Amino acid sequence: MQHDAGNRFGVLVGWTSQDLGARMMLAIQTYERATWEEGEEPLLTHVMMTKSQATVLANYLLKASGAIPPPRRRWLAAIFG
Repeated sequence: MQHDAGNRFGVLVGWTSQDLGARMMLAIQTYERATWEEGEEPLLTHVMMTKSQATVLANYLLKASGAIPPPRRRWLAAIFG
């Protein structure tokens, strides 16, 4: 498979996150076929994002996977429900 130098293709094997107040750091571990076969450590990529971006990403992944996002609770439902 050919791809340009700007695109990488791999499999996700792990992730962690770190709360930084208004932002968060997402660390993802991936393997590309060549590194998996050679027994190398996974590639670690750190992504800084706002918590709003993290929420949008989470909702996107829930919808893309076909999972149902958690129900939204309105403040009136929280008080009277």
